[in-house]
Amino acid sequence: MREKRRWQNTWLREIAMQQGMKIGSEIIIRERSLLKDYSYITRQIRFGVVLEMYPYHFYCRMADGTKESFRYNEFLGSEARLIRLKEKRSRSMKIAKKERNYGAAA
Repeated sequence: MREKRRWQNTWLREIAMQQGMKIGSEIIIRERSLLKDYSYITRQIRFGVVLEMYPYHFYCRMADGTKESFRYNEFLGSEARLIRLKEKRSRSMKIAKKERNYGAAA
């Protein structure tokens, strides 16, 4: 009975998986602070890779080698720590960027 209740409320994980999160996904973490005028300022930007996904949280290996746990609410909502998937650049975007750089030098 307890085991059934434990896995019953995994809807946050399922929503995160629908939005593209999976093991091996690269993420960006933006640490934000609330100012007096109720706007946010970004204090720190870090990068990581998703290692494990559990019903209520997921583990990431950060760029500095540490392992951290995050809640799915931080990925899905607007918390003080914003977590987003890192967008993979397509090959055509890289080629276009090279062409612009060569054009500027000529």
